[in-house]
Amino acid sequence: MNSFVRSFVAFALLAATGRVWATTVIEKDLAALAAEADQVFLGTVTSVHSDWADTGHREIETVVTFGDLMPLFGVDTPTLSLRFSGGQVGDIIEHIPGMPQFAAGQRYVIFAQRSAAASSIAGFHQGCFRVSGAGSNATVEVRTYEQIGVAADGRSVVGDAASATTAVALDAFLTDVRQRLGQREGAGQ
Repeated sequence: MNSFVRSFVAFALLAATGRVWATTVIEKDLAALAAEADQVFLGTVTSVHSDWADTGHREIETVVTFGDLMPLFGVDTPTLSLRFSGGQVGDIIEHIPGMPQFAAGQRYVIFAQRSAAASSIAGFHQGCFRVSGAGSNATVEVRTYEQIGVAADGRSVVGDAASATTAVALDAFLTDVRQRLGQREGAGQ
């Protein structure tokens, strides 16, 4: 069998398996997100900018800036920028499965971690809640993730694809978040 045929067969086998790349993480409920987040806020994306993270042009990094902030915990600035691995520079795209995608003008409730490696979001993607609508009609998109395994300590392991999405009134969601943050020093900053 020549090399072209071998390559084609290998490609066909991979395509037939329906191989899907995903990110797996330990499942975090709202209490866990509130406990581990350094910063919690409601904000609007004002800019999204990707650039090379290293001088060798091997890694891309995206900086997302939020404005119009409603601080819930650990935030004392009028704007806040978070860093994420991946993005697009020119024609080169570095895609990280499960990484939240942001666009200017979108609103989110964010649970952020300052020391995060690939994602500034607590729970990788789980602490990112998109807000739709405005005023008394505003809702938060709460996602449920399918359990795909169990960690050695018994905690659930979930993927990056939501198995269900529920719209929750923004006011009710923020009340729940504030209650969970109420025991932490600096809540409401």
